[in-house]
Amino acid sequence: MISAGRTRQRGAGLLLLLIFVGTAMGYYAVRNFGRTSQSDSRIRMTNTVMVQAADALVGYAATHVATDSRPYLPCPDKTTAAGPGTANDGQEDRNAGTGVCASAEGNLPWVTLGLVGLDGWSHRLRYRVTPAFSNSVTGMQLTSVGILGANSASGAVIASALPVVLVSHGPNAWGATNSSGVVNALPPVANVSELKNTDGDLVFIRNAEVASGGVGGEFDDLTHWFTTATLLAQMQAAGRL
Repeated sequence: MISAGRTRQRGAGLLLLLIFVGTAMGYYAVRNFGRTSQSDSRIRMTNTVMVQAADALVGYAATHVATDSRPYLPCPDKTTAAGPGTANDGQEDRNAGTGVCASAEGNLPWVTLGLVGLDGWSHRLRYRVTPAFSNSVTGMQLTSVGILGANSASGAVIASALPVVLVSHGPNAWGATNSSGVVNALPPVANVSELKNTDGDLVFIRNAEVASGGVGGEFDDLTHWFTTATLLAQMQAAGRL
C-alpha cells in the first residue's frame, strides 16, 4: 500500500518538472521569437532603405543635366583605387572629361545622394548602373535601354533591360562593404546564387532565402530596381525629356 505522503511527494515532483519544462520552452520560444523579430525588422529596414535609394536616384536624374541637356544618373562610388575619384567615400566617381563612370558597379554613392546608405546590417548597398543612363556628357534619351537583368535562382527571368540594380548582401554579408570601407570575403563557392550578385556581370539574383546547405547554397541577399519605362516616364513628368 502506497502512503498518501509518498503520493503527494510524487505529485509535487511531477508538478516541479512540468514547471521546469514549461519555463524552458517559454524561454526558448521567446528567445527565438526575439531573433526572428530582429531579423524581420532588419529586412524591413533594408527594403525601406533600398526604396529610398531608388527614389533618390530618380530625383538626382531629374535635377542633373548632362552636357547635351539630358538627365543622367549618378555613378557608383568605386570600391578600388583604380581610376578617377576616391574609393569608398560615398561620392560618385567619374571621368569628368568623358562623363563615363570610373566603375559601372560599386557602392551606392550615399554622400552624393544625401543618404545614410547602410542596410539593416550596417553594410553599404551595391549599385550597378547601365552606362547609357549615367554619362554626364551624353545623358539618357527616350530610346535608351537598360542592359541589366534579374533572375531567380533557378534561372527564370524576373526582369530585364533594367537601368539600375541595388543589392544588399543580407545578414551573412558575403561580398559586402562595411561602413568603414572594408570589403568582406566573397561567398563560398557553394553559394552559387550569392556569387552571381558579386561577379560583376549583368544579371543579378532575386530569390527567397535559402539556408546554409540548401540547393544552390546559402542565399539571403535582397535586391531592388526600377524599370527603364519607369525612369523615362519620371524624366518626362519632370520635363527633362
